[in-house]
Amino acid sequence: MSAEDEFERLWRRIKEVEKSIRDYVEEEFRKTLEDIRSELRSIDRMLMPSWSHEGYLRPLYTVKDVGNAYVIYIDLPKVDEGSIDVRFKDNLVMIRAKLKEGLTLSNWSSRGSEVRFYEYREVIELPIRIDPKKVRVNVKRGRVQIIVPKE
Repeated sequence: MSAEDEFERLWRRIKEVEKSIRDYVEEEFRKTLEDIRSELRSIDRMLMPSWSHEGYLRPLYTVKDVGNAYVIYIDLPKVDEGSIDVRFKDNLVMIRAKLKEGLTLSNWSSRGSEVRFYEYREVIELPIRIDPKKVRVNVKRGRVQIIVPKE
């Protein structure tokens, strides 16, 4: 093998290693950015009020990445299970559900105002586009489990 062939082989190998390193760094950077975005969404969600003067409550929920799917657990105490409505658009999960009976909270301020709640509402954003045909929704005793496959 000539010195020129040896140099060419070495140069190709350097380029392969360079590409591997670049791909690895780009993927790690992408993952880190997604983690940061997820944390910021979580913080934003924590800072939002859990109820509205319009008469709805925001339910407690959690989203878990289980590898091949995202699983959303939503807690809807005192819900009328027949009224649970789950819809999907792009990467959003929208849920509405009526309470079995209205809930009234009074004396929340020095003005003695009263707020009455009739339903739950929430919009949950996932990092993937959702295929509604592949999603499974399970409801049991006021708890909703939504399984969103990643494929």
